[in-house]
Amino acid sequence: MISMAPTPLYLPAEEANRVIRSPIFQRKDSKYNNKDLKSSNDSIQQQQLQSPNNDKSLRKSGSPWLSSQINSNQAELMELSGKRLSTSSPKLCSEGVGGGVYFIQGEKDTHPISVFKPRDEENGIIGPNHSMMGMKAGTLPGEGVFKEVAIYLFDQLHKGYFGVPVTTLVEVQHPIWNKQQQADGAATENDSNFNELLGVKKIGSLQEYIVYEDTADEVGCSKFSVDDIHRIGLLDSLVLNCDRHSGNLLVVAKEDSDRLELVPIDHSLCLPSSDQLSDAWFDWINFPQSKVPFSEKEKQLVESIDIDKVIRQLHSKLPKLRLGCLETLKLTTLFVKKAVEAGLNLCQIGMAISRYQSLDEPSPLESIIANTIKIQKLSLSNPHFWTAYQNEIDLFIDQNY
Repeated sequence: MISMAPTPLYLPAEEANRVIRSPIFQRKDSKYNNKDLKSSNDSIQQQQLQSPNNDKSLRKSGSPWLSSQINSNQAELMELSGKRLSTSSPKLCSEGVGGGVYFIQGEKDTHPISVFKPRDEENGIIGPNHSMMGMKAGTLPGEGVFKEVAIYLFDQLHKGYFGVPVTTLVEVQHPIWNKQQQADGAATENDSNFNELLGVKKIGSLQEYIVYEDTADEVGCSKFSVDDIHRIGLLDSLVLNCDRHSGNLLVVAKEDSDRLELVPIDHSLCLPSSDQLSDAWFDWINFPQSKVPFSEKEKQLVESIDIDKVIRQLHSKLPKLRLGCLETLKLTTLFVKKAVEAGLNLCQIGMAISRYQSLDEPSPLESIIANTIKIQKLSLSNPHFWTAYQNEIDLFIDQNY
């Protein structure tokens, strides 16, 4: 039986609160609303229908979605997935609330070889005036696929240190979605629009499927290495992950049966807008490994990050990633660099950039940004903001650690 594509789910805020794994309320009425923050967010444009045909195909998504540059691992993933799509249908995954997620099966249906997440099936929340918003503050429905790819590219810019599975942006066409259009009553074979619907294609993220033993929420954290928790914790801190719960950390058994490795997935709710940083959440704050000091190797990695160069490269490769999201990457990276240099551990960093202490009060990171804007009367678009912001970070660290 062919799985049908679900209609994107837009939940009332109170219902979203019940289904999201982290305790951060979705679109809660916060006592803190920083109206001074100005980001350079740009709107997400809608993908138009392509010329009609009924092919089964997978190809790299071209401009303006993704630049022409992909690496050999991305190309191999696309080739293998494309071959399987020619003989089998994507299978809809029923777990999670992030929207449509499809498995592309491997040979003999042993396990999937890749995971496809269509852009037009991402879930959201019904906001004021019936506006549609993302599942976390500062996110938008339809941009999660760009975030998935961005986090992989960010990892690749650091030689794959963070262990993000191979991910790329693709365009997929398959009859499975034509059948869904008919099932929804959008068109019939006698309808003049039917042939146009055959041309529907899906833009989305394609990620390597990781064969895993379990998820971290089913395994005691004592079995995880300090290196793994630090590796994933640094990634989450740098990209301000708003949805790092133990269910999206895959536990992979290595050849040594006593060694387990963690693989981070589900990064569509990272990099919120720079003016909405309230929803960061990290389960690893409560792991004892997060309180262990960073190693020299980890310190050197953080020190080596050239954030302006990284942002230029990400913007070049993903031109549709909002500039406000890249501003967030700079804000968090500069904070992490200062914190690591000052000797803070991962737990201290996580608590400083999230509302771990109180969901109704701004995090230290939010307060530092607000103070910089208020005292210096500078916006993020002003180059002088970044110098003043780093001075505010130094002041915060000196006063609190």
